[in-house]
Amino acid sequence: MAKSATICGIPWRLEDGGCAALPLPADDSIAHVARSHVTALLPALGLSVRDVDDIKLMVSELAANALQHGTPGDGPAGAELWVYQRCDGRGRDELVVKAFDTVRAWRPCGPGPQRPGQGAGLKVVELLTKGRWGHHPSRSRLRTPAVRGKATWFALPLPHTVRRRRAWRVEGPYAAKDLHTLLVQRGLDRFEPEDGADGTTLTDGRGLTVWCEAAAFRWRTRSGATGTLPIIDITETCERIVELCESAPA
Repeated sequence: MAKSATICGIPWRLEDGGCAALPLPADDSIAHVARSHVTALLPALGLSVRDVDDIKLMVSELAANALQHGTPGDGPAGAELWVYQRCDGRGRDELVVKAFDTVRAWRPCGPGPQRPGQGAGLKVVELLTKGRWGHHPSRSRLRTPAVRGKATWFALPLPHTVRRRRAWRVEGPYAAKDLHTLLVQRGLDRFEPEDGADGTTLTDGRGLTVWCEAAAFRWRTRSGATGTLPIIDITETCERIVELCESAPA
C-alpha cells in the first residue's frame, strides 16, 4: 500500500536566503491567507508601496487560480505558497512567488488569445510582471512524502539596496550536500554524489548530471540541455532540477 502524504513543518523564512513555504486552505479563504502571509514578508525587502500592492494583488490571483483550477477531483488538495529570491540573470535579484497545487495538468479555461489556462486573474499577473510569469511541473515542499503537481509563478525585480545573506554553505562540497538533501526532501532520491578533482557531481542514473563547483551549479540532461546558476541560488537550482526530472519521460 502506498504511503499517504502528510503535512510536515513550515519553513517560513525569507530574510536569510531560504524559501518561505506554507500550506494554503482549500476554501474561499485561500486568497486572504496567501495575501496575509506574503504581506508579512515584504517590509524587509525595500519595496515601494505600489510594488507591495501589486504583489498582494498577484498573490491573491495565484491563490484563487490554485483553488479554481488546481483542486483535484480525488485525492488531497495540497496547495502551497512558496516565496524566495533569485538572480534574474542580469546581475539583479528578483522576488519569486509560486503557488503549488496537486493537479499536474495546466487546465484550459476558455477560448481567446490568452495562454492556455490563462483566466482574467492571470492576465493581471501578466500585465503587472510584463510577462515574467509561467508554470511548470514540480513537487510539493510541505508534504512527506512529496507529491507531484505544478507550480504557477511570477517574479518582480528587487531594489539594488536588497542584499541576501547567505543561508547556505557556498563551498562546493558542502553546497553539493545541501543540494542533495533538498532534492531528497522533494522525493528525488536517485541522485548519487561522487567527489572528483573539479568538485562534486550528482547523477540520477537517467542522464541528468549536476556539477557542484567552486562558485556555481551546472547541469546537463540526457538530451544535451544545460544550465548554470551561482551557488547562492541553491533554491532556484533545486527548482530547476525538480522541473527537469518532472518533465522528463518516465
